[in-house]
Amino acid sequence: MEPVTFGLIAIGVAGGSLVGVSIMEGYGIKINQTAINLALEVTKYGGMLYLLKHLWAIFI
Repeated sequence: MEPVTFGLIAIGVAGGSLVGVSIMEGYGIKINQTAINLALEVTKYGGMLYLLKHLWAIFI
């Protein structure tokens, strides 16, 4: 998968999950904000490592 495609998919999934979470909060379902923040941070850092892996291959 190309880095740009990966980024677009990751942003779409993260945005879609946040919309889903806000809808559930609207219905009164309790949401663990710490778990959501942790998942988004892991996704962000995973995306950065994936991009660095591709940049490493370009320059080496």
